[in-house]
Amino acid sequence: MRKRMERFGRRPPPAAAVLAVLFLVPVLAGAAGAQERSGVIEGRVLTPTGTAARHAEVRLVGIGRRVDADEDGRFRLVVPPGTYVLEVDGGQEGRVVQRVTATAAAPTELRLVLEPVFHVEPIIASVGPEARTQTELYQVTDVLTGRELVEKGRATLGETLSEQPGVNASYYGPGSSRPVIRGLQGDRVRILESGIGSGDVSSTGPDHAVAVEPTEAEQIEIIRGPATLLYGSSAIGGVVNVIDGRIPRERPVHAVEGSAQLQGATVSDERNGALTLTGAAGNFAWRTAGLLRETGDYAIPGFPEVDHEETPEHEHADEEGVLPNSAIETQTGSIGASWIGAAGHVGASFTAFATEYGVPGHAHEEEQVPGDVEPPGTRIDLDQTRLDLEGAWDFGGAVRTVKVRTGWSDYRHIELEGEEVGTRFDNEELDVRLEAAHEPLFGALSGTLGGQVGTRDLGASGEEAFLPSTATTSLALFLFEDVPLGPVSVGLGGRWERAEHETETGLSRTVSGLSGSIGVNWPASETVTLLVSGSRSTKLPNAEELFANGPHAATRLIEIGNPELDDEVAYSADAAVIVTEGPVTGQVAAYATSFDGFIFLAPTDSLVDEFRIAEYEQADALFYGFEASLSVSVIHRPGSHLALTGSGDYVWADRTDTDEPLPRIPPLRWGVGARWELGAFRFVTELRRVEAQDRVAAYETPTDGYTLLNASAAYVFFTGRVGHEITLRGSNLTDEEARNHVSFLKDLAPLPGRDLRLTWRVMF
Repeated sequence: MRKRMERFGRRPPPAAAVLAVLFLVPVLAGAAGAQERSGVIEGRVLTPTGTAARHAEVRLVGIGRRVDADEDGRFRLVVPPGTYVLEVDGGQEGRVVQRVTATAAAPTELRLVLEPVFHVEPIIASVGPEARTQTELYQVTDVLTGRELVEKGRATLGETLSEQPGVNASYYGPGSSRPVIRGLQGDRVRILESGIGSGDVSSTGPDHAVAVEPTEAEQIEIIRGPATLLYGSSAIGGVVNVIDGRIPRERPVHAVEGSAQLQGATVSDERNGALTLTGAAGNFAWRTAGLLRETGDYAIPGFPEVDHEETPEHEHADEEGVLPNSAIETQTGSIGASWIGAAGHVGASFTAFATEYGVPGHAHEEEQVPGDVEPPGTRIDLDQTRLDLEGAWDFGGAVRTVKVRTGWSDYRHIELEGEEVGTRFDNEELDVRLEAAHEPLFGALSGTLGGQVGTRDLGASGEEAFLPSTATTSLALFLFEDVPLGPVSVGLGGRWERAEHETETGLSRTVSGLSGSIGVNWPASETVTLLVSGSRSTKLPNAEELFANGPHAATRLIEIGNPELDDEVAYSADAAVIVTEGPVTGQVAAYATSFDGFIFLAPTDSLVDEFRIAEYEQADALFYGFEASLSVSVIHRPGSHLALTGSGDYVWADRTDTDEPLPRIPPLRWGVGARWELGAFRFVTELRRVEAQDRVAAYETPTDGYTLLNASAAYVFFTGRVGHEITLRGSNLTDEEARNHVSFLKDLAPLPGRDLRLTWRVMF
């Protein structure tokens, strides 16, 4: 890796990143002395029955201030003057979120009543330095946190999010699955870890895993619309931000806090355990976390390979009921520390991530083993180390909040054919991001502006090295502004981006583009918010689309890039209705995106050794669809809450020049269910229907529909101040064969069969 970087005339980036953030430390620390003004937020937290919510956790999101309410439910926070999102977590008693303003003139008095968790607005942190509630944004958002993460958490990010409206999974076996948003996948969906790129090569191939462990996430946010301009040209589809808490942003209330989790699952004999510890000494806070996971090959209802020819006998009858080569082993660990002042923090973390997983159906057919034994399947051995540094401060002036985040990662994965190394990928990546929120200008204009620089050195070697070693440097400037116009707020966003690619073969290309957006937020009433947005987004062609030239077993194609590709331009319109209170709550959204020069991989008629040649091309395209998530309250009284739920999504995508469907577009999905909370118990049931997809592109096969029945039950109890949560979830309880149309592997690997998953989570 170092030799390649020297060949391209660059020095390794970590030293520059460290020096930049170390320079930031005294600047931010010196700002602590400038915080002479202070405000007070105080009040009382009550349960739904009106009694004191003893020891409820009260925190101001994003600025590192947190206290526990006392025996009478009272709390007090001293903060710089400003407006904040306040969150109160009362455990099984419920939760409350409220925007509050602190002034230096007088204390802010609050009376807060806890509500059931599923009635409370989620908090979004992926729209700039300041957190906002869902109804304060200009685009459709979705959040998984706390209990939902436990219920829906899986080994991969794609599968963890696959039940959210508008989100599917690329699913290349249980070890590799990336989110697909509104039918867009790969490089068009930006995967972040606390606002910084994940530093892996998951966008280059569906068999490449995302180097992010969902189990260790504190919150996972899915963002669509104008705010995606803050995160790059590859965010046309959307942004998935995994907020992990590796760098402490607030001091824990107790000397040592943490959580532990044990989990087992029947479908693959999975066993995993995770531990997180957080502590503090004065102004210093630390956090360490680790996870171990091991699974076997997972069970399926029938045979792995779909029989399109309907032959009377299956070729490999001994494989019935199990998907060979689908086992996973994962280990990850991190340690982080921060100095936390009255108005901000400076911190760092180090993370090591390693996983080895099977790639079903990936064995090379020409590989023969003596004795008519099946050729060994391919396994991927992946390792990543990363260093993250972060500084954030509330200055209380014209530039109110500044946040700097730097991430450096060293990634490697090798594809093992038995004991032999087939292909190796190396990726060394640096991402530096600065965001600043300013006070209102010209009487009203307030928002966020910033910049981002990055370097990426990607190399591949071996029999499936379809991409030459490529060095990429990027630079971006962005802004996102709020303009209040009476009862309506208008959001204006813009981003300029430039990227330079240089390959070891001498090919090079420099591309740049400008994107912009406008959004309108209208609180039509205290409970109903209307959102409308439009954007022009420019996606710059990436190294794979420009320079690929070789066989790629994961796609079963010989991929040929095109160095002459133009920028891809998307014109998008979104509209959504969000209802936060009343008998019916939820959100419904519709969208349409027209692409000029949509970049895609087009298969040709030519075959080489059973691999089809495919070339990256451009054509105009149109995507449109909807997504919905609704909850109907049936019982809503202290101690008992019953709601009926419904969800659905649909995507239509065509090439407009030929009126032909684009490949791997998800079909219509819908689901109905119920959620019942009774004291310390919680019960969830859901019936999910995925319709058949017969609108297929050339050389693509149709996929049958299927229905899945899922259910879960959870019980929460306390021993002293230690909370326990035991959750039993059943997935695909009818053991139905299901195949994911979005997956390249759908005809070779169905989704898992019946699964019972037991989780014991301890919080202390």
